Amino acid sequence: MPDLVTVTCEEFADLRASLPAITDRYLFDVLGISETTWVKMRKGLPVKRITLERALVKRERWRAMGGASRIAA
Repeated sequence: MPDLVTVTCEEFADLRASLPAITDRYLFDVLGISETTWVKMRKGLPVKRITLERALVKRERWRAMGGASRIAA
């Protein structure tokens, strides 16, 4: 059974602030997640811990490379 976590409102707001736009392309390029996972997070539903951890790592890489001023590949 997968290890599940729920994203807090504050964590979700921080993830949202990292996105130049909420599109499937930016969700994948910036956070490495699908739109389905994004919707689950937004609704406060549990997601796999490994998925959230990957999203946080990718977000930090995105920020280190210039963040929102960078255009998605």
